[in-house]
Amino acid sequence: MPVLKAVLLDMDGVLVDVRGSFRRAVAETVGRFTGTEPTPEAIQAKKDQGGFNNDWILSHTLVQEAGGAASFDEIKEAFNALYRGRDFDGLIATEPPLVETATLEALAERYALALVTGRPEEDAEWTLRRFGWDALVPLVVGMGQQAGREKPDPYGLALALDALGAAPPEAVYAGDTVDDQRAAVAAGCRAVGVVPPGLDVGAHGRTLMAAGAEVVLSTPNDLPALLATWDAR
Repeated sequence: MPVLKAVLLDMDGVLVDVRGSFRRAVAETVGRFTGTEPTPEAIQAKKDQGGFNNDWILSHTLVQEAGGAASFDEIKEAFNALYRGRDFDGLIATEPPLVETATLEALAERYALALVTGRPEEDAEWTLRRFGWDALVPLVVGMGQQAGREKPDPYGLALALDALGAAPPEAVYAGDTVDDQRAAVAAGCRAVGVVPPGLDVGAHGRTLMAAGAEVVLSTPNDLPALLATWDAR
């Protein structure tokens, strides 16, 4: 295998815990327009189907399936009011970190790092600055640059690889959803699954492996050790 040069990272469920932010915003948005909030299990089931990397689309779909008549724009506005708030004072400000800064420092010493996320760039960059990670992960490829070609489309990963000057076999993409794994495989990168908190490691790990993950980790903090073993081969 080629020597690894780049590590591409997802944000939600890998760098930060979004159970109380994105997932809560989905549930409350759907509940606002239907009268009933979906369970965390129902939301996860949709994620595991694939094709729901965008939580606005996920919320709109759940509203439609529950018989709601709200438009996509209405749902997007309600979601953003909950998640981003007026000036990043919404649920986004409550997200706990999942990765240690020392882990990102260790990765940045050996590899070029980039964030490839379905979040708008402004949201992703705000979160990186919040934890002091922006200097360690200087390249952000978010929703705006992907122009509707979000994961599982590999377009965002290809943009990051081009910016970093890395070939797909020289890169790893770490993500927590089936769409992340499918995007990595489609891009030609090595796919690493990360099981986010709240999910069964065995069950979700099998879901990620079925979607193309080469290895599944229970924490992103195991990435440096894993990649060191790959480099040593």
